[in-house]
Amino acid sequence: GLTAALRLAQQGYPVTVFEQLPVPGGMMAVGIPDYRLPRDMLNADIEAITRAGVEIRCNQALGRDFTLGSLSEEGYQAVVLAIGAHKSSKLRIEGEDREGVLHGVGFLRDVALGHAPDLTDKRVGVVGGGNVAIDAVRTAWRLGASQVHVIYRRLREDMPAYAGEIAAAEQEGAIFHFMTNPTRVLGDGHVTGVECVLHEQGDFDRSGRRRPVPIPGSE
Repeated sequence: GLTAALRLAQQGYPVTVFEQLPVPGGMMAVGIPDYRLPRDMLNADIEAITRAGVEIRCNQALGRDFTLGSLSEEGYQAVVLAIGAHKSSKLRIEGEDREGVLHGVGFLRDVALGHAPDLTDKRVGVVGGGNVAIDAVRTAWRLGASQVHVIYRRLREDMPAYAGEIAAAEQEGAIFHFMTNPTRVLGDGHVTGVECVLHEQGDFDRSGRRRPVPIPGSE
């Protein structure tokens, strides 16, 4: 979105960016931890964009604070939609709504905006093998977690996260559980544990990876 705004401004168009978050930068600002993307570097780029003439209005959400129709009424003649992917995938398992279950994208966003949960001396389990998962693992360490476990239903070589980030998480002490997937979150209101089931490799799927198949009775 910011790049589109900059390119349009460079061509002489007056441009306004409507940003839902309280800070500009989208997922760069609230999805990538600052140890990976230092905020001073990001903010320097954003300042360059505003110097090019782009106006950025924060805390402005489409459908809440304005509509496509209202923008047209205000005189805007074109709209570029660059709304990103700010929602986490859900596990769709029993107990996922218990207190203590945090979804990855929301967790990273809260930390970036100064609303980090208290993880001091707590055991943390992170489900998944992508960059969001590994970012959550390394962020949990930085919030004082006593243990961080990675639960992933495939093999290490199947993890889509950056290899360097996986290695860094391992060096920091993350405990990996491969060929493992959660089946339900345990607890009475608040999380007390996670039940998992082991998997074995099946046929290849559309991603070119072996499909994980649950092993009956291995909970």
